[in-house]
Amino acid sequence: MIKEAGIDAIAHKAAVGTQMMIDLYDSWLAPLGFVLNTSRDPKERGGHISLVHQDAAQICVAMREISNVIPDYRTPNSIRLAISPLPTSFVEVWDGFARTRDLVASGQYKTIKEGGSRVT
Repeated sequence: MIKEAGIDAIAHKAAVGTQMMIDLYDSWLAPLGFVLNTSRDPKERGGHISLVHQDAAQICVAMREISNVIPDYRTPNSIRLAISPLPTSFVEVWDGFARTRDLVASGQYKTIKEGGSRVT
């Protein structure tokens, strides 16, 4: 599958996907208290971005349990979101960020009692 797609096309989709994530962060998540912890230069990042939020542990659990979005949590306060270029569509990126925005804007993530501090 990788050979058929070609590494250049895969890298390009990762760069476009992470730029989309950063654009959605700027529009939707920065106003909700998230801070971008990833370079805006596509040559300095891979296929993921890292966002910092004071409630990151609780938000990560709620993303999985409530919003059906699978993030990685990094202590003490980072949420790592990735695009796997071959199977992930841009629509899925959009939907995942919309779900995260709605989860945090509504405060629904606060219904999660255990945030945990483990890396996921």
